[in-house]
Amino acid sequence: MTRFVNWVRLNIDGVLTLVVAAVAIVVEAFDKFGNLNPVNGAILLVLGLLALTLLRDRNRTARLVQELAAVRLLHGAEIDQAHAQARRETDNWIYKGGTGTYLRAVTLPYFLARARDESHLLNLRVEVLDPSDEQLCLADAQYRSSLQPQGDANGRPWTTDRIRKQSYATVLACAWYRHQSEFLTIELGLSSALSTYRWDMSDNVVIMNQRGSKTPALLFERGKSQYPDFTRELAVSFKQAKPVQLSRDADLRPPTEPTIAQVRRLLESLGLPLPHAYTDDDVVEIVEYALRPVNTF
Repeated sequence: MTRFVNWVRLNIDGVLTLVVAAVAIVVEAFDKFGNLNPVNGAILLVLGLLALTLLRDRNRTARLVQELAAVRLLHGAEIDQAHAQARRETDNWIYKGGTGTYLRAVTLPYFLARARDESHLLNLRVEVLDPSDEQLCLADAQYRSSLQPQGDANGRPWTTDRIRKQSYATVLACAWYRHQSEFLTIELGLSSALSTYRWDMSDNVVIMNQRGSKTPALLFERGKSQYPDFTRELAVSFKQAKPVQLSRDADLRPPTEPTIAQVRRLLESLGLPLPHAYTDDDVVEIVEYALRPVNTF
């Protein structure tokens, strides 16, 4: 009903013309006190046809504009809603961003739950910053601090050490979640370049937003020219990233959380040994980031 009322409101000129013409034709036809004037009847009929044509063409134009729209802007809660719908309607997910906070907090747990509930193969491809590249982590910390001088939503400042631990946490999370189900496959690559965008791609949409920014997110649907363009962009970027081979024979014992020793051995086996200065408390912090992250988005 609401949709019909909105349609009438947007097309009030054509609707009124059509109604007036129809009423006039009926009155003319059933007027018992005058003779039927064929000329007047023809004029009214033409007016009615013109009104129908106007409404038809306007609806066609509206549909065409909607189909040709290359991008949708998403604001606030719309972003989370778009992500949630995209995750429900896909078997494949591609992520490229900074340290993967939202990936650890929302995306990985969701796909693990789906893999367990549906016993259906799901594929994730993840690209995050290389935690072993200290200069890259420094550049990311400086970029985030320039956008959020007051720190994150909890007031914590962005530092090189924090960026490194967050990226190590995403590596650990990918290995741990992959180990939880045979129906969940995860490919992981480490980027050597800083990107200001976060990308999330499903089988049907691409969602892009500026990392740490309050600007609207951009949504591109499959079938539009931009979707295959972004598919190529993310494929080329992943090929240039440093691959991390996540094997299922890692020293993890699901569903128990990994121990400090297991985390150290795992990262070393993946070619990402932790800095010598990292204490056991630092490792515990990485595990916290990996498996119990706080969603700051």
